[in-house]
Amino acid sequence: MPISFDCPHCGTHMQVLERYAGQTGPCAVCAKTITIPGEQGSATEPGFSRVSSRRSSEDNGGVALGTLIGILGGSVAFFSVIFLTTVLIFRVAIPAANQMRTDSLNRASLDKIERIVQALNTYHDLHGSYPPAYFTDENGQPTHSWRVMILPQLNRNDLYQQYNFNEPWNSPTNINVTTRMPDVYRSETDNTAGSTSTNFAAVIGKRTMFPHEKSTTRSQAIDDPETILMVVEVHGLGFDWTDPTANYDLDSPQGTMIIDNNRSSMTANKSMLTGNLGVMSEDTYHADDNTSITLLQSMATRSGSEDVGYEMDLFERP
Repeated sequence: MPISFDCPHCGTHMQVLERYAGQTGPCAVCAKTITIPGEQGSATEPGFSRVSSRRSSEDNGGVALGTLIGILGGSVAFFSVIFLTTVLIFRVAIPAANQMRTDSLNRASLDKIERIVQALNTYHDLHGSYPPAYFTDENGQPTHSWRVMILPQLNRNDLYQQYNFNEPWNSPTNINVTTRMPDVYRSETDNTAGSTSTNFAAVIGKRTMFPHEKSTTRSQAIDDPETILMVVEVHGLGFDWTDPTANYDLDSPQGTMIIDNNRSSMTANKSMLTGNLGVMSEDTYHADDNTSITLLQSMATRSGSEDVGYEMDLFERP
């Protein structure tokens, strides 16, 4: 009958044929040398015995030592491979795949920002100035957004013709236009059907290219066009694309230009993207969390004479 014994080194329980009694070999688990005990029930010294010269046909019911070692060794190797593969998936493959997806979304976002800045420059060429951040009524209240004004330059003259500039942006007539938002204004992470929310905003403020309700020209930009911020993608829930009050206002108390990439606070309808920038020259960049707030504020001005080109070398194009 098979001999049952425990490895004296690692304690692994094993079972081999009687004919291997007394033989020596490596344990399949700990690889230390072991000697198979004598036949069970024979009059030998405790724990070990001489090899019996008698064999019976019943010996075939056991497992050979070599086979046992192979099986156990193979099992250990198999589960080790599975464990290491699982570790690699969670520590390397999944983060790498997530980063590739984020980079892809950022590239698509930057392409849209580039198209928007190109439309702004085309508007300037046609009208002699950039559109103001918003138009106002006789009481100084914002009525229409720059995003509506450049619709013809974005090849959406159909929407521009349907928009009524004699009514406020949220009138019933203009709301019908709002529900047909051009794809160029849609965040890459917004998959909501019929969404009218955008995360693309002009950088506005007294010293920017969008001083609130006033228009500017290229001649007013003393700084290098390659360093003047025009459009950014902002983090958060987004806002109606025709809303004239929705921009990145540096003059507001919260206008700090902080880049927030905190993924843990995201919800399904929040933009995951941030740090995507477009400058007057139509170049686009991705700035990460380590970007200096001072740098971004310097880039937002049109005539601050700040030397920021060397710092912008740290920006990336995903």
